Formats: sequence, C-alpha cells, structure tokens
Amino acid sequence: MPHLTLEYTSNLAHKAPTSELLLRVHRLLESAAGVPVGNCKSRWRALEAWAVGDGTGEAAFVHLDIRLLEGRSLEALQEVGKGAIGILASHFLPPVSGAAPQITVEIQEIRRDAYFKDPAGTLAPPGAG
Repeated sequence: MPHLTLEYTSNLAHKAPTSELLLRVHRLLESAAGVPVGNCKSRWRALEAWAVGDGTGEAAFVHLDIRLLEGRSLEALQEVGKGAIGILASHFLPPVSGAAPQITVEIQEIRRDAYFKDPAGTLAPPGAG
C-alpha cells in the first residue's frame, strides 16, 4: 500500500512515463505522508479511447489516482496532491504541439479494516503506510 494508477491520453505517447516518474511520487509519499517507499505499487497506461470537452482539437489529459490507507492529516494529503501535480507537470509540460494537457490527481483513503494483504504480517501498522 499505497497503489498508484497513472492514466494519460495516447496523444501524449511522445512523453510516455517511465518508472522514474512514479518513483518520484513514491519518494514524495515517503517524505510527505510517512509511507514506507517499499510499500508503494504503481502502474501506468496510455488510454487509446477518450474524450475531453466537446471532442474538438488536440485535447489531452493525465490523471493520477493515489489510494492509500486512511489516517493521514489533511495537510499531508494536500502536500502529496500538490507535490504530485508538480511532478506530473514537470514531466508532461510544456506541450510539444497543441494545448497543454489537463493534469489531475485524486487521493482516495482506504479503510484499514477493508484492505487485505498477503503474506500475513506485511501490512504496515496504522500511520505507516
């Protein structure tokens, strides 16, 4: 825990993320929210089908979903969100052509009593990830 899912429109393939981009977010989670970096799991995918606004032009977007166990302060969550926006913007901006992509981050807290992990005993104690 946590789980990160990065989605981006395929018209941004020239700026396709690498593991280093998500590792930067892992380190942010460690420093801002006290998450053991070894607990972070990330995945990313280009979206082949999407629509933005009225569907005209070269619109694009990037969305990062961060799911982590409940228990962090609002300030820590805001630091993670703002920091993640900065990391993504530094990677995906400026646009090569067309409009800049919309970049969003959503943080979802998972109830500790509704999250399960194997092997037993590897789930961090409350407040640790």
